[in-house]
Amino acid sequence: MAGNISDAQNPLNCSVCLGLFKDPVTTSCGHSFCKDCIGRFWDRSHHQRVGYNCPTCRQPFNKRPTLSRSTVLAELVEERRRIPEAGPGDVECDVCTGRKLKAIKSCLECLASYCQIHVQSEILKSHNLVNATPNLQQQICSQHHKALEIYCHDDQKCICVECINEHRGHNIFSAVKEMADKKEELKIKKNVVIQNITEIKRNVQELNNTVKIQKDSAQAAAKHSDKIFSELIRSIRKKNKEVSEVITAQEMKETTKVQDHIQKLNQEISDLQKENIDLELLLQTEDHINFFQNYASRSETPMFPVLQRTFNNLVRFGDVEKSVTELKRKLDEVCKEHIGKILRKVNVGDVQISEMSVMIEPVSSPEIYPSNLASPYRIPEWSVLADSD
Repeated sequence: MAGNISDAQNPLNCSVCLGLFKDPVTTSCGHSFCKDCIGRFWDRSHHQRVGYNCPTCRQPFNKRPTLSRSTVLAELVEERRRIPEAGPGDVECDVCTGRKLKAIKSCLECLASYCQIHVQSEILKSHNLVNATPNLQQQICSQHHKALEIYCHDDQKCICVECINEHRGHNIFSAVKEMADKKEELKIKKNVVIQNITEIKRNVQELNNTVKIQKDSAQAAAKHSDKIFSELIRSIRKKNKEVSEVITAQEMKETTKVQDHIQKLNQEISDLQKENIDLELLLQTEDHINFFQNYASRSETPMFPVLQRTFNNLVRFGDVEKSVTELKRKLDEVCKEHIGKILRKVNVGDVQISEMSVMIEPVSSPEIYPSNLASPYRIPEWSVLADSD
């Protein structure tokens, strides 16, 4: 039956099902059975009309007996059920059949292992028992078949009492005592190892704290740097807009002045062309009376005022280009100097940063700026941070 220990001599086994008692009951003759087992046994007896008797001692009963629950036996069975079964890696009891219980002791004389129940046998009390081990053969001398109870310090191995003659003159000790001494040495070594582990863990914790502090500081510095450079770029873009507006206004002003002068010159051309036509008609007149009449009127007409034919006050923006170029050069120098200081403070070590990374590069369509205003130039790494105005 699965889950039972089929040990017929075990007092905790039912003689009917040969397994551990389940809800044990006791008859008047003193024998115990599983409640269901004795019930089914007597049901068959009644059906076969053979009367009621004890399955163990065959004592007959005049009528079906009244059964009483065995409390003590039930407690013993329950206690036994709590004994763990042998699992993977455990040593199994060599006596148990069916459900193998976990062995707690091994006998160096019997070369067998026993669970908590079977180790209580009177026979085993005089045997050499050790904690359950799966390698019992290693505990026995292969030559003399005796327990390896002695330790030879010179040969660094365990021997049995029969091997002593072969190790005359050697430092020989009780294996149990030598193991105890070695364990004390290992305890000291273990304490040193634990101290080293504790110290290393403390160092690791300190390093982790340092890394966290550095990370927090670096993030704060990077955030502040982003903010400052973004403000700088926004400021440059604002100046760019202001300068563009000034240049556009100045260009429109100068253009208006020139266009007004052109309009006057065009009017002068129109008047002169009309005068030219009148003079041509007069020159073609053959009638001297008509000629002199018209000539008198033409001679009295004053000449048109002569306007200035050229415009010498045009504004030139070439100097603005030079001023912007000079501004870029100065910004390059300032950026190079201060970025260098920043990198030295960061102590970037072997990180190589190209000098061009701190140079200001012109945008694709630079404007022309007066010398007293900022230019539309950007630092490539920073431009992505700027917000559009």
